[in-house]
Amino acid sequence: MPDRKVLDPTEARQATPQRVNYRVLTRSLLMAIVAAAIVYAFFYIQSPA
Repeated sequence: MPDRKVLDPTEARQATPQRVNYRVLTRSLLMAIVAAAIVYAFFYIQSPA
């Protein structure tokens, strides 16, 4: 594999400028909040008055 790029440890730990990790964490947090709200609403509707 001659086109393989070798990085030293400092370069390998650098952040990406696209902020991909931030986007993934933000979207997964929002999805978890929406899922929790749906589950809460379902059980709230099912509970007797």
